Amino acid sequence: MSTVAQHEPTRAAVRGESVGFLVVEQRSTTPLGPKIVYANEELSKLSGYDPASLVGSPLGLLYDRSDLPSLIEKLPVIASRPNHCFMDRALLRNGGTRLACRWTIRATNREGEPRGHFALTVRPASRIESPVERVVTLPERAPALAPPAPAPVPLKAMATVGLDYETARSESIFLAAAGVAHDFKNALQTIKMNLELASENPREGRVNSNIAEAQLALDDAEMLARQMLAFTRGEAGHRRTIHPAPLLERASRLCSAGSSIRCRLFQIPPTEQLRCVEGDPMQIYQVLHNLVINARQAMPNGGTIDIVADNADLGGDNAYAMPPGRYLVISVRDKGCGIPPASLARIFDSSYSTKAGGSGIGLASCFAIVRAHRGALRVASEVGVGTEFLVFLPATEDVVEPDAAWAGPSLAPTPPVRLRRPGSSIGRVLVVEDQPGVARATLGILKRLGYESLHARDGQEAISLYREHLDSSEPVDVVLLDMTLPGGLSGYDVAAELLRLDRDARIVATSGYFEEGVDLPAQHRFAATLPKPYGKDKLSDALEQAVAV
Repeated sequence: MSTVAQHEPTRAAVRGESVGFLVVEQRSTTPLGPKIVYANEELSKLSGYDPASLVGSPLGLLYDRSDLPSLIEKLPVIASRPNHCFMDRALLRNGGTRLACRWTIRATNREGEPRGHFALTVRPASRIESPVERVVTLPERAPALAPPAPAPVPLKAMATVGLDYETARSESIFLAAAGVAHDFKNALQTIKMNLELASENPREGRVNSNIAEAQLALDDAEMLARQMLAFTRGEAGHRRTIHPAPLLERASRLCSAGSSIRCRLFQIPPTEQLRCVEGDPMQIYQVLHNLVINARQAMPNGGTIDIVADNADLGGDNAYAMPPGRYLVISVRDKGCGIPPASLARIFDSSYSTKAGGSGIGLASCFAIVRAHRGALRVASEVGVGTEFLVFLPATEDVVEPDAAWAGPSLAPTPPVRLRRPGSSIGRVLVVEDQPGVARATLGILKRLGYESLHARDGQEAISLYREHLDSSEPVDVVLLDMTLPGGLSGYDVAAELLRLDRDARIVATSGYFEEGVDLPAQHRFAATLPKPYGKDKLSDALEQAVAV
């Protein structure tokens, strides 16, 4: 491990302080996480353990046990990123005491480092400087942004939080957002398959309409989950000249979908005079989507959301502390519970949420996306009156027609399930999936497709079931393997063991972390990949591709 040790932090690297440094395996081979393969003297001093005793021990010996399962689940995401992530978690010291620390973790991807490991640093949290937040009090809404009706909500203060863009794009946001997107796509998987099963049977027109609306919302959510994962990877997206009208129309439809919320959309200039912007339409829609969802949640008993779009020419000394220039400004305003002044300055902080159980990721990602488009977010709120968000986006001189493709997918009925293809060699499919809802829906679709199926909840059960059927008259033909599994065995570990048992094992790798065209390590010899959420046709195609290899 000498090559890794040469890359450990020095005293000069972190404000002249010593830093604990350790290297762990990339695969989690124990219930308490991956094994430690190197630890420096500074880590020994912090933890109270001798360096020799740390080597070979699991990461869970030192890392906060309450967060360890979450970290293990996110290791595949961390491995795919070129830079580090950080966590504020307790260091478990020898003797049972706990020390609050700042941890960083990254894959060993630097020159001269051995591949297939993670490098971690640890330093006491008392030495960490907190970011400084700046709140600027601004006057009420500018008259040019007020809708023609009704009278504007009397908001007392407009605030902007002075967060550094790199802070807003910090690795903690990306890691948490990637995990949220993964869990979100698992939920979408369950919805998608159940909707496809439900839509097969003839029903009354109203029920069919409800299913179609649910499918529309599903498409919307799937698009946003994919976009969130792309954003967490730092991908710039597909920039082009955008007319905002279709994005506004789709956001207004989201306001009232399945709720008692009413939406009023105001485009103050005529549509053809509304300014265009440069950017990624999916990312900008993600911002509008999050703001609308927040507005809906602020009015649990129903109400009205106003979405207002206007052109604005701002001078050097404007009411919104914006650089001078030509802007498109979009307002999302509710008449909900409002945000207390003490909370207003923290709403763009990724670790803070005004909702019980909230992650804080939504507004932090909105802030980062708007800043990436050279714009800004402003917010005004009064408790018991309502909240308004203003999205400032620099306008472009280029003009395009509204993009009809952004009006949303059609509500065409779902095509019937395509049964197993004639002559298919697939008889039995082993589904390795820890999420009960996803597993039930997948088994249901496989039955409708004409395949027999088995279910394993974790890696050990999958290996046992495959071994049990290997020499029987009814072997497993294809394994549908979720790559993020609980316990000590990852999807890669399971694949390696199945291929050791049977060199001809046909394995389809599936995950909410995958995107179309994902490339997996060649040594695992996956027959196909299947990003979640997938439908019956993509599932059938992946299974047939697996046996055709």
